[in-house]
Amino acid sequence: MLQAVTSYVHDRRRGMSRAAGYLGGAYILGRYVLDRIGDMRNRAIQDRLARENLRRRFEQNQQDVSFTIMALLPTLGAHILDGMDVEGVTQELQSFLKTSKARPLELQPPEPPSEASLASSVASLRHEHEVRSDSGSISVVSSNNDGAPSDMSASSSSWVDQFSSVRSSDLSRQTSLDTTDFRLNTASPVSESVLTTSSVSSAALEGSGSSAANSVISDSMTSSTRSKAELWREVKILTFTRTLTIIYSVTLLSIFTHIQLNLLGRSKYIHSVIQLEEDERIRERMQYDTSVYALFWGDTSLEESDLDINLEEQEYVSEETERKFLTLSWWILHVGWKDVGERVRRGVEEVFDGVSLKTKLTINDLHRLIADVRRRVEYEVTFEGKERRINFMSTLIPPTSETLQHILTQGGIPPSLAASPDAKFQSLLAETREWLCSGSFERVLEVCLDQATETLFAGLQRHVFNTSGGADDPPPGAPEQPRERLAAMLPGLARWSHVALEGLPNELVDGLAGVRETAALSAVIYSSYEDRFR
Repeated sequence: MLQAVTSYVHDRRRGMSRAAGYLGGAYILGRYVLDRIGDMRNRAIQDRLARENLRRRFEQNQQDVSFTIMALLPTLGAHILDGMDVEGVTQELQSFLKTSKARPLELQPPEPPSEASLASSVASLRHEHEVRSDSGSISVVSSNNDGAPSDMSASSSSWVDQFSSVRSSDLSRQTSLDTTDFRLNTASPVSESVLTTSSVSSAALEGSGSSAANSVISDSMTSSTRSKAELWREVKILTFTRTLTIIYSVTLLSIFTHIQLNLLGRSKYIHSVIQLEEDERIRERMQYDTSVYALFWGDTSLEESDLDINLEEQEYVSEETERKFLTLSWWILHVGWKDVGERVRRGVEEVFDGVSLKTKLTINDLHRLIADVRRRVEYEVTFEGKERRINFMSTLIPPTSETLQHILTQGGIPPSLAASPDAKFQSLLAETREWLCSGSFERVLEVCLDQATETLFAGLQRHVFNTSGGADDPPPGAPEQPRERLAAMLPGLARWSHVALEGLPNELVDGLAGVRETAALSAVIYSSYEDRFR
């Protein structure tokens, strides 16, 4: 029996060996496939968890950006509102108009008839000078005499309507003799010569003292009219300058804060990934060392010095470095916005100096004027005569190392820490400069400025023009867009400046954060860490 089995196996040993090889290979292959499938499943789970962790960290970082901007906005707003005090100039103009109304009555001599003739002559000359003066003075006098009532709400027509009513009441209080003299004065140069001769003769009869008083009255009237025109011009220029300075400053602060916090957030994310890898290595080493110690020495405890861990090398951005890097925003909050304001004021003066305050504009006309100012602010002319876009580098980052150390000290950094070398801080600063000089920053800045401008015009359409919709040209056959005097737009612009800086929720900041290009730039910065693992 045994001999028969042995012979059977011996005769078929080649086939059985081949079958055993097939079965063994199939088993090994099956185990290999199962192990690879398990590894792929684990890797997919880890990748999904890593992406979810990255997404969660990125979204949290964007929320931190919004909170940081809102925390810095009061400081920026206080500096802009104090440095460009439109309300102060407006109050000065209003008080000036009130005092100028009572001044002719105070300066008029009481009794002699010749002095009454002189007062009427001065009043007529004053009226003629106001009619021919700067456009701002014209708009105040004639704002209620055109038969076209303003569409402004009660809150929008505060000081423009007040000034109009003050001047109208001032004109209505003139005597019939003043009205007659004014008509004669504007009707014929002969009347003017007769009136002047009469005034001079009366003054000669009163003596040299009366002549000097008349000269003072005339000079006072001319000086007052010139000062009023200058105040009106300052209100116009300063209102538009402050509005556009807010748009540029908030936009630059928003993008700069996105760059800062995304660079820091990326460093923290890389540090967390490396920390997890190091923790896994420590756990595996502890398991191995524990088994070896238990096998040879029977002691499973490990000394902390046995683990070769250098946490200082893993600290990518220390708290001191992070604080120094975030202090860079001090520059635009206290100094950089002034540079922007100077560029904006030059552009506003070049564009709006030729626009009268009584000029009636549509929303499209104002949009074109603002676009002209933006072109002058955002571009500079080279020696070759070509326009080149500026990058606002000096507005966001101090240009010299001495200035950098100064703002760090002003921002609360101890002088010893501000002057000490910090390689990581210099690396973050250099990378920030690279992003500010990149084409991505120029594209994001242009889109964000367009969004901020649209936010401005949306507010003007609701509160000044009492309409809704965009600033595009109306389609053929559509009703004509409403027109408003430029002077009537100034209160709405002044009020929007306060809303843009102090409003909660802030539609300007929220609109900039919702721009797709801003989120794309943040994502590119946050995920640019491939070269750090090569």
